[in-house]
Amino acid sequence: MIKKIFVLIFLSLFSFSSNGFAEKQNDKNSSELTVEADDSIEWFEKEKYYVAKGNVILKKDGFTLNANFVQAYYEIKDGENVLNKILAKDNVTLTKEKTKATGQLMTYNLNNKIAILSGPFQTLTSQSGYVESNKIIKFNDLKNKAEAEGKVKVILSNKTVIRADKINADLNQKDKSIEYAIARGNVFIENKIKGNKSKANLGIYNSSDEIIKLSGNVTLTNMDSTISGSKGETNLKTGISTIVSDPNKKQRVKGVFSPRKKSKNGGKTE
Repeated sequence: MIKKIFVLIFLSLFSFSSNGFAEKQNDKNSSELTVEADDSIEWFEKEKYYVAKGNVILKKDGFTLNANFVQAYYEIKDGENVLNKILAKDNVTLTKEKTKATGQLMTYNLNNKIAILSGPFQTLTSQSGYVESNKIIKFNDLKNKAEAEGKVKVILSNKTVIRADKINADLNQKDKSIEYAIARGNVFIENKIKGNKSKANLGIYNSSDEIIKLSGNVTLTNMDSTISGSKGETNLKTGISTIVSDPNKKQRVKGVFSPRKKSKNGGKTE
């Protein structure tokens, strides 16, 4: 009941006023803003922002923002107040269609459609992938790009797990799946279906052939063997991993192939 009262007060003050936050409709583009809050909604007219507190729900341009604290900034264009930046804190969730981002602190620029989540743990989930980080996730909805720093973990649609210090990705415009990605620093790749693991300084993934190209202190491991070198690649379709030498560094390929140990009953252990 309290939430409904704040919504009614907010709409009566802003939606039907020339100084309101709800943007006027036109024939081609609808961009209405709605805000709900359990505790309060405050308008700072001189500073050009408002603050909503307590289980806040904000909806605009096809996205929904949930948080316990939201501070929204606006600018005056052609006599109308136009929302341009949002700051959200505490249990933040941003959803648009089938893409969902979560974290403790988020800034969202409505002009360039860039959302930045920071804090001890944040996630980005789409229909065909998952990203998490303990430092920062940046998502550009206009250019369909994402980047993450910290202890980054990415799960692809084929259940391949990629871990790295930093990952930059180009996303598919429709389903936001990862089309191309570069992983840097302490790169670790695990294909849980095939049982293969890879380590490197740098990894480059391309969804068109589902191959990850690796470079820098590369190690490829399966249940029975380990091979190492300066360059290699892993085919996520076939599960076949290849490693090559670097003629410039005169570094040879090294392999260690260990027979699987026999169990007490005569079978082979994993």
